[in-house]
Amino acid sequence: MHKISIKDVAKKANVSITAVSQILNNKGDRFSAETIKKVLQARDELGYVPNSAARNLKVRHSRLIGIIVPSFRMPFFADIIQSMQDNAPEDVNLVFIGSTADNLQSSIYSLVERGVQALIFGRPIPNRDVVNAFLKKRHIPYLVLDQNADINAQDMVQTNEFTGGSLAASHLLSLGHRDIALILPNDLTDNMRQRRAGFLDTLSAANVTPISVISAALSKHGGLAVVHQLIQSQATAAFILNDEMAIGVLRGLTWQNVKVPEDISIVGYDDTDYAEFVVPSLTTIAQPVAEIGQSALNMILQRLAHPNLPYQTAFFDVKLVIRESTAQLSTDQ
Repeated sequence: MHKISIKDVAKKANVSITAVSQILNNKGDRFSAETIKKVLQARDELGYVPNSAARNLKVRHSRLIGIIVPSFRMPFFADIIQSMQDNAPEDVNLVFIGSTADNLQSSIYSLVERGVQALIFGRPIPNRDVVNAFLKKRHIPYLVLDQNADINAQDMVQTNEFTGGSLAASHLLSLGHRDIALILPNDLTDNMRQRRAGFLDTLSAANVTPISVISAALSKHGGLAVVHQLIQSQATAAFILNDEMAIGVLRGLTWQNVKVPEDISIVGYDDTDYAEFVVPSLTTIAQPVAEIGQSALNMILQRLAHPNLPYQTAFFDVKLVIRESTAQLSTDQ
């Protein structure tokens, strides 16, 4: 099947290729309204779609940035992606890839083959020395989010995860809870270890030890799967290190006729977009996701413009968002 080209549009409109190019790129001020109308009508009738890849080759200072995240299904990373898209300059093209630990290196190679000039990692990096050497040899700078706190990257965006865990513990303690469970992912990233540390340190300062520590898959189904363990622990409250898991726990508790927050209080983490819409709405620790995405993109563009900049870091605070899933401990419990 013949692919419609700019030549076809020019022929149908009976104008030059240059005229079509300028009009379709919003540079056709010198042409009459009638000529512009003919070109646009020809484009629409033929179904012509500009070749963005070819056009980008002609853009003198176009920059291609690759962003690797663990999953597009997780709202936290979806919000970061949206933030980057909203804040990307016109001459910057973003390529997003969802990658597991097993295929991370092949994802990196694929992006490098496509010509990316810099990378942003929104997921943990295994084989860090190998990845660092590969990118350094090819002069490709990269930035990491705080899932990689101990990697030797030039630039990093972090949030105050320790304080986030501490806020969760302080909130539950202030409501009178002492029999508190901790639910965490099977594989902890660096930032989640900080959440856990802040939570445990604050409990310890109040002479409280978690009544149960439960591991699960980092997903809604993972949270759902450990509800029986949570109920058996007889905890009156639980801190869950991720909203995805917390949503699964809320659903499982409902199926078991356990009332939240009357029977048990639940605190999540991330304040993803649906946390305020579930029933009951979820008390959680909010991260400034839009600012994180914008900052990461700005920093990597700064690195591209000025390769010899000193180490760049951005550090964001978190806050407790109190909703319906937590309440004062009942005297009957």
